[in-house]
Amino acid sequence: MYTSDKKLIELIELLVYQKKYKSIRSFCIENEILEQTVSKIKAGTNHFTVLQIENICKKYNVNFNWVFGLSKEMYNKIENKKVNKN
Repeated sequence: MYTSDKKLIELIELLVYQKKYKSIRSFCIENEILEQTVSKIKAGTNHFTVLQIENICKKYNVNFNWVFGLSKEMYNKIENKKVNKN
């Protein structure tokens, strides 16, 4: 299994554990991923696509580098951006 697959499965399970989703199935439905696809990824016969990785990272503010094992920080830091008022 690819590092990215392991990390995204970890993320999904964390979101379920945190009760943000009732189940992996509900995560799949909301993110338009077939539940069978996640089962195949867990079995090592399939992988998350680049588009799925991109969409999940953007939606949950996940650090792309974490997904690929290049960072220990799971989430991106949210920076306070000043609004320029002219």
